[in-house]
Amino acid sequence: MRRESNEVEASWEKFNTAIENLAQTRVDYITLSGAPLVLAKGVDRYREMLKDVRRRCPVPAGTTPQSFADGLKYLGATKLAVATSFVPAHNDLVKAFLISEGFDVLGIEGLNTGLKSIEKATLAPLQVYQHVKNVGRKYSNCDAVLITSAAWPTLTVIQALEDDIGKPVISSAVGQIWAPLHELGIRARINDYGTLLRTLSGETS
Repeated sequence: MRRESNEVEASWEKFNTAIENLAQTRVDYITLSGAPLVLAKGVDRYREMLKDVRRRCPVPAGTTPQSFADGLKYLGATKLAVATSFVPAHNDLVKAFLISEGFDVLGIEGLNTGLKSIEKATLAPLQVYQHVKNVGRKYSNCDAVLITSAAWPTLTVIQALEDDIGKPVISSAVGQIWAPLHELGIRARINDYGTLLRTLSGETS
């Protein structure tokens, strides 16, 4: 436990260097990616960290979990079914964060693939699709389905999942695309990648 805590502390310290380096490249938005990492010290410490990052950043900044939480709120979702690539301890971190954001988490279920974080991008999209579909159907009275894994290949299956489940489906990747464009007021016509990204066109359906 102490070793894991030290590793988290070291990773958080690296945020400072990463932010400074990114700021020098004149980016317009900075995202701290990886829900388990940014939430590892609990919700209160996470909020302190995000407040400090936003204070120090010369441009708008966010995190993976904040992006998908804000996106879910934008769609008016309150009751969630959550599909993850995480171990139970990391699922608990995500659930605590979502509850603190005012959501009702009907269920949260991980898919144990035995893959390391960097390897999760190699998972077949069909495997992701089946897991998320099962979670969405299991908690069918949800308002939306959330997929928490920035590494999973979710973009190619988002629209198919929405069509199948009949509810909005948001993934970490979708949130990380939507949040900066939305905050910066950039309009974009992005079809066939789910409900949230379609809202970026500024058109009403």
